[in-house]
Parts: sequence; C-alpha cells; structure tokens
Amino acid sequence: MRMRTLGGGRGRGARAWLLGSAVLLALPARALPEPGDTLPDFSARDLLGQAHASHELTGRPTLLVVITDKDAGDEMRRWFDTARGQVPPSVHRASLLTFKLPFFVGEGTVRERARARVPRQAWEDTWLDKDGDMGKALALPTSRTPYAIALDAQGRVLAAVHATVNSPEAGAVLRALGGAGNGGP
Repeated sequence: MRMRTLGGGRGRGARAWLLGSAVLLALPARALPEPGDTLPDFSARDLLGQAHASHELTGRPTLLVVITDKDAGDEMRRWFDTARGQVPPSVHRASLLTFKLPFFVGEGTVRERARARVPRQAWEDTWLDKDGDMGKALALPTSRTPYAIALDAQGRVLAAVHATVNSPEAGAVLRALGGAGNGGP
C-alpha cells in the first residue's frame, strides 16, 4: 500500500507526520495537581534528618513550594518572603526539594548543602526527596522555577502554579491561602 500525500511525495508526508509527532511529544505532561486533588503519598527527611510523610501536610492550610533544581533556592525563598507579608500567619509554610541525584551523591551531602542556604528556623519544614519520587509522582520536570501549591486543611489542592512569586499566576496561590495575591513582594 502506498501512502499518498498532498504535494505528491511520500517523503514530505512522513516528515510532516514526524514533525507533528515531535511537537506533540514536546508538550508538557500534566505537571501540577488540579484543585480538589490530593498529593500522592510520599515520605522524605527534613534538613535535620527526621522522617516525614505527606499526611503531615494536613490539619492546617499549607503553602508548599516544590523545587526540582538545585539552583532554584532563591526563587523558593522569594515565595516565602512574599507569603510572610500576604497570607495569614496560621498558614503553614513547607518546602520540598525533590531531586533525582546520582547514586554516589549521599543524602547527607545534599542536606548539608541545603542547610547552608535555608534559614535554620525552616530546617524542620524543608523536606528532602533525594530520589525525586515526589517529582516523578507528579510528573514535575526539572526546572529552576518553583512549583507552588496551596493546600487546605484536609490536604486538598486549592491552587497550584509553576511560576515565580512575582508572576501574575502566583496570585492564585496566595489568594487561595487568604492573601492579597497581587503576585509581587
């Protein structure tokens, strides 16, 4: 069976099909949970080495900032600095560092480097997922831009964005947590 294409050549049609397929494959997979979703179960250790599980993110509204790139720490900090002035103090602030690191990089090494950049008072609320399991479960690609997720007290997603805090999209997360949500510091 011969494939006929507009323009008469088989090569053009095949190239167009391949190009179209490549564009579709390049589109991002759903990388953020939708409002009403709950996060997948996961466990991690904080910067003090204590074990935690995802169910601990229930019981109070939470701003969860997830970073998937080791160089995204400054943007994560900007989210928390902005939240300090825009959301009620009752909102829990937590961060998840979810990296897929080579087997020869020890968790202790990563924890030590993170401690050098994270304020001491936030060590217990900064969880390290060295194997990237949470990032994989949510299909979060590696990015220097943080993922910010607003959770209600039952652990359901209120809003989620892949954005810096000064972007227009950030306002949805801040507003969901009772903040002004203007997106800027």
